[in-house]
Amino acid sequence: MSKPTEQGEKTSRSLFSTSEDSSIVDVFERLYHIPLLGAIIAFMLWIRVQSYDNFIIGGEVYFTGNDPWYHFRETTYTVLNYPFTMPYDIWTNYPQGQTAGQFGTLWDQLVATVILIVGLGNPTEMQAGMVMLVATAVMAALCVIPTYLIARRFISRPAAIFSVLLLALIPGQFLTRSLAGSFQHHAAETFFMSMAVFAMLVAISVAERHTPVWELVVDRDFEALKKPLLYSALAGVATALYLYVWQPGVLLVGIFGAFFLIKITADVVHDDTPEPVTFVAAVSMTVAGLMMIIPLEEFTFGVTAYSYTQIFLPIAVAAGAVFLAFLARQWEQRDLDTTTYPAAVGGILLATVLFLVVALPNVWSLLFDNFVRFIGFGALDTQQTIAEAQPLLAQGDGVEPVIREYGLTFFFAAAGFLGLILMPLFRSDDANHTFYAGGGLAIVGILVALPALPEAVFGLIGFPWQLGAFMIGALLLIGAMYQVEYETETMLLIVWTGFLIAAAFTQVRFNYYLVIPVVVLTAMVFESVINWADLSAESASEATDKLKNIEGWQVMVVAAIALAIIVPGLMVPIEAAGSSNTAWNIGAGASPGAVVAWDDTFDWMQEETPYPGELEGHDNRLDYYGTVENPGDGSYEYPGGTYGVMSWWDYGHWITTQGERIPHANPFQRNAGTAANYLLAPTEAQSADVIDDLNSDNEADAQTRYVMVDWQMASPTSKFGAPIVWYDEEDVSQEDFLQLAYPQMGDQFGQPTFVRQQRYYESQMIRLYEFHGSAVDPSPIVVETQEQTVELPDGGQVTVDAVDLEDGIQEFDTIEEAEAYVDDNPGAQIGGIGPNPSERVDALEHYRLVKSAETPASFSNQDLQIQTSLLEQVGISEEFHTLNTPQWVKTFERVPGATVEGSGAPANSEVRAQVEMRDHTTDQTFVYQQYAEADEDGNFEMTLPYSTVGYEDFGPENGYTNIDVTAEGEYQFTAVDEDAEDELEAQLIGVADVDEAQVVGEDESAVTVELDTPEIDFEEEEADADGDSSEEDDESDEQSQLAAPDVALTPIG
Repeated sequence: MSKPTEQGEKTSRSLFSTSEDSSIVDVFERLYHIPLLGAIIAFMLWIRVQSYDNFIIGGEVYFTGNDPWYHFRETTYTVLNYPFTMPYDIWTNYPQGQTAGQFGTLWDQLVATVILIVGLGNPTEMQAGMVMLVATAVMAALCVIPTYLIARRFISRPAAIFSVLLLALIPGQFLTRSLAGSFQHHAAETFFMSMAVFAMLVAISVAERHTPVWELVVDRDFEALKKPLLYSALAGVATALYLYVWQPGVLLVGIFGAFFLIKITADVVHDDTPEPVTFVAAVSMTVAGLMMIIPLEEFTFGVTAYSYTQIFLPIAVAAGAVFLAFLARQWEQRDLDTTTYPAAVGGILLATVLFLVVALPNVWSLLFDNFVRFIGFGALDTQQTIAEAQPLLAQGDGVEPVIREYGLTFFFAAAGFLGLILMPLFRSDDANHTFYAGGGLAIVGILVALPALPEAVFGLIGFPWQLGAFMIGALLLIGAMYQVEYETETMLLIVWTGFLIAAAFTQVRFNYYLVIPVVVLTAMVFESVINWADLSAESASEATDKLKNIEGWQVMVVAAIALAIIVPGLMVPIEAAGSSNTAWNIGAGASPGAVVAWDDTFDWMQEETPYPGELEGHDNRLDYYGTVENPGDGSYEYPGGTYGVMSWWDYGHWITTQGERIPHANPFQRNAGTAANYLLAPTEAQSADVIDDLNSDNEADAQTRYVMVDWQMASPTSKFGAPIVWYDEEDVSQEDFLQLAYPQMGDQFGQPTFVRQQRYYESQMIRLYEFHGSAVDPSPIVVETQEQTVELPDGGQVTVDAVDLEDGIQEFDTIEEAEAYVDDNPGAQIGGIGPNPSERVDALEHYRLVKSAETPASFSNQDLQIQTSLLEQVGISEEFHTLNTPQWVKTFERVPGATVEGSGAPANSEVRAQVEMRDHTTDQTFVYQQYAEADEDGNFEMTLPYSTVGYEDFGPENGYTNIDVTAEGEYQFTAVDEDAEDELEAQLIGVADVDEAQVVGEDESAVTVELDTPEIDFEEEEADADGDSSEEDDESDEQSQLAAPDVALTPIG
């Protein structure tokens, strides 16, 4: 792990120089790395763009995931308004709107610039889309440059080339987030962070050579300060450019701050002047902070938008470094013991923390919360609903996630990381340093091998044990740097890597950062092996000489290490760790994903729903790419006629860009809490309260007009659990909705499934997706679970809930028989499997299905497949398997509903309204039914959301919906007179049409219906049977139709 020599640096500075005496060999020695780097860049790009064609469907460009779609919107805006980015977006986060936050940054401006160049100033939509498809892949390939430059600060050119080869092969987050179609900012973050680190490495190297001390500043010796000033300023510019790409990149400012703190303090302890590195800190961080004034958009302290944080945090680091240098001068002038300096600095830091906690609690909360969120090793509950923000080790068992990310390179890098820290201690002549190294290594080993120990210790004081263990490791590292002197650049590499390890294990996405130090450190280990085997060479002639005298053991050692680094996990997947693909296989398999299944729904939404601002005939059409200034208070006043679309936050960007409608929640997690409260509301009244609360700060009476629910939101094995974490209307957990159970046949257990609780069926999104808003009665199905003790492969035991497939799922003839069985068997419940609730689920009065997606979810919904298979296996009647077609996504409209005023029902009886509806996308029918209680006079009232006539009078042209679900006939109203002696006379029936105008509120008149006993003329029926006819045939037929309408409805009573 040797550092390149000065001679090597001079050679690199004269890289392209030629002379008459230069030979081909000389030129090759100087330039051979350039074509190799170019080839690796091309290889990385090829891996990432193999699947390019998968993202062009029907002449349209698609992206994968969620965030790329919003980058598409932001970049398109910049193309149309070059070079400006969108100041405020009113097409998301309804009814407030929001700033773009981490979007609409330098990254979008760079891509917009390329688009304008490609399109010669007037690009087509297809040209723009094609550039966006490959932009991230290109940026990822360009990460070869800073990786190589960083590596060259520590190792030779061949080893540095080896590091970027590893970068090309690693199959983890860095690859998956930079494939074609993944138009995100992650690869740009990695590129600009790495360039900032490289610039800082160069700046501190220059400062150490030119030693810009305080006296030079006082004397204004600009000639002596010129180079340190220039390179330090460039480091500040590079840091600011990184922040321009990603505002939460203040993490890097914190890393630099920690490095400066440790380095300055260590310099004092080792009797070195800290002023060169202080100069770098002061200049670079001041430049970075001042540059962040330019994009300032929020006059608050935050990290997800350009705010005071990005300005004051770098300047605070600069000021802190200057203060530490001033303090060091005081120690020198007063001839104080330098070993007391770290304690003094620690005391000042503690006092600063206490001051912030007491005097500026909001600032302290911002700093601490983001520290824990980024590098605290533990994730918040809500954070765990975000796939990219989950802890790395939560992705699998043991070290499997690490192997899937890096193959074995991480472990070689870890060895290199420890080597950088420990070797100076072990090489020291002071035995105390050796003991410190051994003791520190032992402590870290115990923390890693026995995590229960720190968990128990820190649990006693209520402190997160992962964070506590990290702090112990950090203190040991700082102590090592006080024990012996480290090269400054090595110190920065160690601190940077340490923070990135913490970040990557806290949030899995940050592995796209960690990949750079991993490949650099792995290459350092490989070069150490080459040096140990005496195969390193400074020139081609020296390499030739060594090859002539090479021995077999040298070849075997180097080859074995090279193969161990490259083959497992990179060239050949490690199946035991769940790794099944190489980088090129992953690149070839990229596709747009689920957004394609939403496509026809979004097409329908654009064409068949009112444009925002034109709802119900308003004339306030919003401009899709219009410029709206930031209202300052974070809440835009929407004009009348606008409305929002409710769904889970995952789909917000799709609704904005593909549906061109305004979502309430979005992948910025804006309004995730209210979306969860709505989707899991146990009653329609509670869901209405959530929507009403949205209007508290909006004078335009904002409306949530549509609700979109896909199969994943309704599936317990997919996204149903995520809203539970965000739900805050009451204290609930997943167990209130679902019970995990294992099907059991003898001693064998099948794939687990979820037994549904009544609270699951009562959730708003289940009542919509599964039942289409209809009331559903319990079925005579019983599910019985029993606790079983199961032995694990490692010899341990665990207790699980099991469903015996012999008699654990039963079907009875009547609901009364099922209830009697449940009363006698404590582990049994009515329903809980398939669309079968334990109790009646009431109908929704203000929601109707208006569109189903063309794509079915039957083949994707694993939970549905398991439950259907179980019901088939135990012989449950097919009518109880599914209630409605499980299409990929279903769209519902929130309407005022038509008021029905009825009479003629038996006193205090239950009245049921039923209508058969046809979904024209699937060509399937379903029955909507609703119940009401009649009063003592036989009068009743209902609010019905589905109309039966009048569709042709309403559509987007007059501010309404052209619905894709229509009635097959009239509503049938039925009630049973329990006191009637004759069974036929007991059935009271009425029919009525409901006009679309009444449902949408244009006609406020009530639908009237009177129930009566149907009159059937048996003599006429006999005459008809004999072939006779009479003038009363028409009336008789009408009465018979009234008694038995031509609708597939279920009997009552």
